[in-house]
Amino acid sequence: MPETKVNPSLFRKFKKTQVNNIQKLPDITGLTIDKFHVDSRLDIVSGEADIYLCSRVNDKSGKSFLLKYYRRENAVKPDVIKKLKTVNSPYVAKVEGFGEYEGHQYVVRPYYEMSALSELLAEGTRFSEEDLRNLIIPSIIEGLRAVHDAGILHKDLKPANMIPDDKGERIVLIDFGISSNAGRNTFVVTETGMTPFYAAPEAMQGIFHRETDYYALGITIFELFTGFTPFQNPGMSGEEAARLAAVSKIAFPKRFPERLRKLVLGLTYKDISRRNEKNNPNRRWGYDEVKRWLKGIDVPVPGEGTSAAGKAPSAAVPGFPPYRFNGTTCRTEKELIRALLDNPELGIRELGRGVLTHHYFTVNDKKGELCEKAEKLIEHSNDKVRDFVDFLFRLAPDFDGFGKAEFGNREYEFQNAEAFLSHIEGLKRNGNYYEILHLFRSYGQSLKAVSGRVWPSCAYRKLEELAKPLIQFGDRIFSDDGAFAAYLEKLMAANKNTPLNLKNFVSERRSILEKLKGRPALAGVIARIEKFGGLKEPVNAVIAVNGIKYPGIPVSEEEFLKFGSYPQGEQGQKAPIEWLVLEVLGNEALLVSRYGLDCRQYHHESVDRTWENSDLRKWLNNDFLKTSFSGEEVKRIKVSEVRNEDNPEGTRGGNTTRDRVFCLSIAEAIQYFQSPIARRCQATDYARNQGALTDNSNDQFVCWWLRSPGRSQCCASYLKLSGKINKGGGNVSLADRAVRPALWVDLQYFQRK
Repeated sequence: MPETKVNPSLFRKFKKTQVNNIQKLPDITGLTIDKFHVDSRLDIVSGEADIYLCSRVNDKSGKSFLLKYYRRENAVKPDVIKKLKTVNSPYVAKVEGFGEYEGHQYVVRPYYEMSALSELLAEGTRFSEEDLRNLIIPSIIEGLRAVHDAGILHKDLKPANMIPDDKGERIVLIDFGISSNAGRNTFVVTETGMTPFYAAPEAMQGIFHRETDYYALGITIFELFTGFTPFQNPGMSGEEAARLAAVSKIAFPKRFPERLRKLVLGLTYKDISRRNEKNNPNRRWGYDEVKRWLKGIDVPVPGEGTSAAGKAPSAAVPGFPPYRFNGTTCRTEKELIRALLDNPELGIRELGRGVLTHHYFTVNDKKGELCEKAEKLIEHSNDKVRDFVDFLFRLAPDFDGFGKAEFGNREYEFQNAEAFLSHIEGLKRNGNYYEILHLFRSYGQSLKAVSGRVWPSCAYRKLEELAKPLIQFGDRIFSDDGAFAAYLEKLMAANKNTPLNLKNFVSERRSILEKLKGRPALAGVIARIEKFGGLKEPVNAVIAVNGIKYPGIPVSEEEFLKFGSYPQGEQGQKAPIEWLVLEVLGNEALLVSRYGLDCRQYHHESVDRTWENSDLRKWLNNDFLKTSFSGEEVKRIKVSEVRNEDNPEGTRGGNTTRDRVFCLSIAEAIQYFQSPIARRCQATDYARNQGALTDNSNDQFVCWWLRSPGRSQCCASYLKLSGKINKGGGNVSLADRAVRPALWVDLQYFQRK
């Protein structure tokens, strides 16, 4: 392949998406396997393997690799891997490592920064004829040639197994999980096979040739240009779609380029009985034909312009193939139109993606063209639902369900507008305001479209007239402004001797009160009740029982206590430490820092360690204590009996220690934080600069140490980026975990300040 110049717009397509927990295998994070250090697990959804980022031991280049740790036994064929290791092509992902760990196979390959082509397709990216001709197709055929020459059949060629290299100059073939070793044979017979939507007719019989990979390339080219596979039908299983493909012709959209159409037809020619006759024009295209096509040579399309004997078998497309929509398989056009009317918003998305249009082209060209026109019209429409319903009426004018309406999953059924109007008038008479609001909020937009097209227009307008005056306030609904104003007056009268109740009432409902104040009839009464929101609460109130004072906790408006100071800025500037109050017992409170304050190793080397003899404990009770607190402040920090429980899996936690500062244990993290979200922790700029590992979100959450041991004493438990507890732990020498100190403090000190 000649030197490639990458179109900047194509490079931007590759850059659109980055990598995204499924069932657990043993977590191998932090281990060293086959000369690779497993750095972190990626949250990539994969049914076959857990995916990890790793780096080569003693490699200072910073290059990353991707390790697939397979669930299924014998998931990868060793003979295929052995041959792949001999392939030296920039278009084929290199096998950097292969083996087995604790009964599960793993494969290591280079890590590519950009997304697989399937991820780009899922986001709506489409590839032009120029993109395909100049980069994607040349890369793929060179990759196929390299693996075929090594005696390997890929067997699962599809966009998910194609990924740009880090410069976007080549497309690389990845994932040879079901590949076969063809040896010296020209084909293999096997039970494992391709993804059905890309499978050639012979593959459905378990027979694979080199040409089988090129058939999958033809389907892939069609999908990269259009966004869907030729026989993609939501109502069919992959196997059903593959059987349909074996006897049906590909329906090309009108905008499909002619030269690209010939390429797809050449690659997907079904009859391979004469595949070894190089000069036979009626054979499926392979490397040589595609190479000539790329050079602009007019290669005859197999089966076109020849006698009937040379053509592939064909069969008529079914009158109306099944179509799966919103979880239901529609086997007739009537069922599909009814489903689309029930959920027009989802139907609009289906039309916009081109899937509905493609389906109708396999049924009827005129209806396919009607869908194409509707796509463009609705894309720029100001009332998409109304125009979508109009389109359905033109698509199936004989459909008899445009008068009778089914709301939702048959929550309501009305024969006509009169029946609907009678129903909502009855709701008004009986004061059933909840149901009126439910109808308006759930079905209002759909009803607006239906009213304009098939029902008298007053149906929507009447429902709107009934719903608009209603006021939902918390779990109560008031019929109009007067009823709500009377409620507020009664509330103020009942709480005239306890005004702080009104303060709390206003504070909890301030936003909705401000919104309702826009109604003239409510402005005065809401302004009067909002005055109670300015009342001051008792500050640092103290209750004395038996001579012992129990002070309030002097926290800030954000409910964090400020105590001590520590470097927190990017340049190491000190700032007051904010503490979250976890528990109050008498005059003492248990605090934990709001942020991860620093990044430290649990211990400086990978050896068995408990909390008692860890570097982290020594640092917290010496350097951290001296840096963060004055002498007077240190006196107010209690020396606590710190119990070091065993890990739930049995690892000994060690002896009880006496500490002023400590990390929380697994049990304490569960006790004081009720959910993973509550356990998530951000780090200060200083901690991040010290190396704390953060996620890629704007919140910059970090992993933070617990004092409990992990699966062994050379590991310590910690909180993941997601807030979930990793009880198996990470190696004590990991240098990217944040520290969130905890301590017990004397509250009377704050009361006197």
